[in-house]
Amino acid sequence: MSVLTEERVLPAEPRSALEARRLVRRLLAEAGADRFVDATELAVSELVTNAVVHAGGEVRLRVRCEPEAVRVEVDDTSSHRPVPRHWTTTSGTGRGLHLLADCVDVWDVDMHPGVGKTVWFEIGGTHARAPQDSEAPDDERDAVVEVELVGVPLLMHHAWQEHAAGLLREHLLLRLEDDPGALDEHAAASDALNLLHEQVPKPDLHEDGEAIMAYAVEPAVSVERMVLRVPVASVPHFEVLSAALGSALAHAREGRLLAPPTQPEIELMRVWLCGEVLGQARGAAPSAWTSNGLDVPRPVPSPLLGAAAVTAIVEAGTVIVTDERHDIVGISPEVSAFLGYDDPSLLEGRRVLAIVPARYHQAHVAGTTMHSSHGRDVLLDRVVRVPVVRADGSEVVAAFEVTVQRLDSDDRVFVARFLLD
Repeated sequence: MSVLTEERVLPAEPRSALEARRLVRRLLAEAGADRFVDATELAVSELVTNAVVHAGGEVRLRVRCEPEAVRVEVDDTSSHRPVPRHWTTTSGTGRGLHLLADCVDVWDVDMHPGVGKTVWFEIGGTHARAPQDSEAPDDERDAVVEVELVGVPLLMHHAWQEHAAGLLREHLLLRLEDDPGALDEHAAASDALNLLHEQVPKPDLHEDGEAIMAYAVEPAVSVERMVLRVPVASVPHFEVLSAALGSALAHAREGRLLAPPTQPEIELMRVWLCGEVLGQARGAAPSAWTSNGLDVPRPVPSPLLGAAAVTAIVEAGTVIVTDERHDIVGISPEVSAFLGYDDPSLLEGRRVLAIVPARYHQAHVAGTTMHSSHGRDVLLDRVVRVPVVRADGSEVVAAFEVTVQRLDSDDRVFVARFLLD
């Protein structure tokens, strides 16, 4: 029986995935195991790409082929165990491990504390696990900084994670051709993002509208206090993460990325999270999360304010019309009066959060972020009954249906049609 083995060190470059595919294709052909080529190429491409993008540094590839089986191992320097991200099917990122699981017979991860990890898979054969390196003793593990996070907004953090992952990947692709340091920066930013993903509790994401209105309210959607354990070597990566996302959002606003910009609260949360890690690592006291996104001025007013297409929608019904930033760009006199405003212009140009009760702010920001990043639409195209805030600060229950409408200018607007008695 012909058994072929080969080991190769690949550079931290996108072309390494192509080199890995060529290597496994050749070895499988020589070993008489051509039937495994498609699945092996797909799996090794995913693992090498992930190692290059998320870990940075060289990647070590080991392949063992025989007629009835193939085993592939990919070493990288990242200390994070890969975890399948349970994003939606419309998300632009996060499906790599699900893809891997679908095309191999068995796969796993061997952690090497202080060094990195090995991700391996087998196709065919008996799936016998190769002997593993013993873990380093506790005193050789990296020291950690314990960061106390107070008042973490869980829904917003979950929505931000998915949005940020997409932004970072697009930002990397934009910079790769001209900036050789882009991969290292992306690996550092991914390290910080993964530390948060691994440790911040996951919220319950209800798919039923009534459940959302019942349970997606403060304080149930925040964690009062938690400790984030950050390896000392990873602390500077939070500065890289914040800067990279700031740059990516600037490009998104310029229309250079497919990923949309996000709301002020999401940006403020990112600055707060990264600032807490960096500050507490230097000895600063914890600072609780507070959201003041309503106080952040828009750099420019919405171009849809006063647009003829929006005016036509307003004149045709009892509606509030918001743009993709979720600013109010049109409101009918009847809805304005229902909310206690004598003049609709008093609401036009303001964020729609101005009429959302504070206890629902996080759910609204998270929900609109998830809709913009991957189309989650649990509360669209159905009548909902929710409390809204009137001009005098009191609340009244309103019934309305929100639909998405595309204008001739190709701009999208959200139209909330109120059912007024």
